[in-house]
Amino acid sequence: MRRACPQHGEFNVYLWPEVDSYQRFATFGFPPIPPEPQTESANGCPRDCGLCPRHRRHTTLAEIEVTWHCNLDCPVCFMASDRTPPDPTLKTIAGMFQAIRQFNGQNTSIQLTGGEPTIRADLPEIVAQGRLAGFTAIEVNTNGLVIAHDRDYLQALKDVGVTGVYLQFDGVTPEVTQMLRGADLLSHKFRAIDNCRAEGVPVVLAATIVKGINEGQLGDLITFAMNNQDVVCGLALQPVFKSGRFNIRDRGRLSLGDVANLVEQQTLGRIDARDFWSLGCSHPFCSCATYLLGDTNNYVPFTRYVGENDYRKLFNDRSPQGSIFNDILTKMGHTDGSAKGLSVLIMSYMDVWTMDLTRARECSMTVTTPDGRSVPFCIYHLSSANGQRLYPFRHERSSINDGV
Repeated sequence: MRRACPQHGEFNVYLWPEVDSYQRFATFGFPPIPPEPQTESANGCPRDCGLCPRHRRHTTLAEIEVTWHCNLDCPVCFMASDRTPPDPTLKTIAGMFQAIRQFNGQNTSIQLTGGEPTIRADLPEIVAQGRLAGFTAIEVNTNGLVIAHDRDYLQALKDVGVTGVYLQFDGVTPEVTQMLRGADLLSHKFRAIDNCRAEGVPVVLAATIVKGINEGQLGDLITFAMNNQDVVCGLALQPVFKSGRFNIRDRGRLSLGDVANLVEQQTLGRIDARDFWSLGCSHPFCSCATYLLGDTNNYVPFTRYVGENDYRKLFNDRSPQGSIFNDILTKMGHTDGSAKGLSVLIMSYMDVWTMDLTRARECSMTVTTPDGRSVPFCIYHLSSANGQRLYPFRHERSSINDGV
């Protein structure tokens, strides 16, 4: 993509490895269902979030940041900031739940995130608030350190109705966590998974993929997830985007198409790049997924056995990104939701270099601000090349100028 700026000049940014798959993804869009606007179109995208009348898709996954503090200091962190405000109060969070319910409905999936949400001792109370507001899918996004060493805390979350854990899990060797998280945390990750297994809490593994560090472990991550299907229900592969803190040597970009090709190579073709289909809940270039049926030694991508027409017909526009194919399988009568299977999702987030406002207007993964607005994920985390956020934490607006 070629971009031009009156202040910074022209530059090109890499988007995709080859033309054919790019064009295939480009034609995989689904008709949008615009949401009820929360703000007006006044200053132009991306300054009117949200959501403004120009936004084209409703939210399927709403994030609530329950804290901006963390118990790690990762070299790579899109949440990093020199200014960390106090945590939102329980009253403020209750208002955020109500805003999501008002504008998106109680069938919206909720992700409690941060910072590191488990450093709040009252996180179970927050989950209970969400359940009281009528939400039935409430997931905690965590690095796993607390739940690895405090099973009672995890049990308390389960008892009040948490439905899953979205676990930071970047690779299967200590070197990966050392480089991306600043410490060898692998044994803590394993322990967190074991505790979730013991408590019956489903886990989605979330891997930040950085070229030159862990892009060679995608096949190993899939094998690990398949070997732990009794507790792991999903794997999210997330090529790194440059926002917040990026304190490692710049190693180049990996696109959604690159990650799909690497999966094909590392699984020796058991998963083909063409087995990944764009997800209808957002713009075709934002995310793709497949669903593996079977076990480690004998699995088949479900996308080989459903046609595009059937996919479009059975697609549920309320399904969040990682649940789309499982929901289709349930609708087809192949599973009641309890059969073995693994959702493998690739999420391609945008930063200041790759930002495409056409994509942003089709975002279905939004962050709820303390004043109740919904901001598309990539817009909310957008920062300038020097780390200045367009949407600072809480709800104050930034003064980033048009040239950044």
